[in-house]
Amino acid sequence: RARHMPQNHFIVASRGPDPQVFIWDLSKHPSVPDASSGPSPQAVCIGHSSEGYGTCWSPHREGHLVTASEDTTVCLWGIQSALSSSSSSNNGRQIHPISTFRGHTQVVEDVDWHHRDANLIGSVGDDKTIQIWDTRKVNPLKAVHSVLQAHKDDINTIAFNPVNEFIFATGSADTTVALWDLRNLKTRVQTFTGHTDQVYNIAWAPHNESILASCSSDRRVGIWDMSRIGMEQTPEDAEDGPPELLFLHGGHTSKVSDFSWNLNDEWTIASVAEDNVLQVWNMAEEVYAEEEDIE
Repeated sequence: RARHMPQNHFIVASRGPDPQVFIWDLSKHPSVPDASSGPSPQAVCIGHSSEGYGTCWSPHREGHLVTASEDTTVCLWGIQSALSSSSSSNNGRQIHPISTFRGHTQVVEDVDWHHRDANLIGSVGDDKTIQIWDTRKVNPLKAVHSVLQAHKDDINTIAFNPVNEFIFATGSADTTVALWDLRNLKTRVQTFTGHTDQVYNIAWAPHNESILASCSSDRRVGIWDMSRIGMEQTPEDAEDGPPELLFLHGGHTSKVSDFSWNLNDEWTIASVAEDNVLQVWNMAEEVYAEEEDIE
């Protein structure tokens, strides 16, 4: 997985089958790498003991990064000092975590930063729990809030709503997407059912706070609309799924491992599958627009 820093798109954190997290400044590398030379990152984050997938930059503080790992921990990093200092080593300057969060008992699959509270992060994992952390606490052994048995199977992904400070969603290997409210974590707000295999990733639409997308091992990308929860359906419509299931993209022929919303073109998504096929697509207008808007 690779993720760029929102404050500087040239700065990228990448992860592979090693425990380390590599930090790159793309402005200091050629567009086409030299095949005769090895990789030369600007910095290397050392603190995890196993590989991981979850990676999220802080939208609030430049250079702050959180990562999740199979070693059951979440690490918080500060990489600004490493980028501002000159290093003669081709291997990059070593960075150690500011804080390590230990509360999960199995693999931590994903981590996300709250969009309003600069000190709040959430993590999910194979222990079926949701953990909410305060980044001001150094090396905590317990989360601020924990939801046990939040899903029936491994939880693969978490995403805080970019507008509503209380709402977040999780996606699980139990094929469901769950909607949660931070004010009452005893029960989920809604369960989205429509996928037939495990949900890998979820992301809120940047242009509409009620729209959420999910991708799955069932080769589908689902688009959900919170504002349609509880709407009446005809028996024919109900056969296609619950009212909040706006659209299912079925163009892929392999497991859909990741996707991204287009920040400039509403309703446009790029999705990638395990057969190395990238698709850029959008829904027909009649799927999401009100009838009077189409007319």
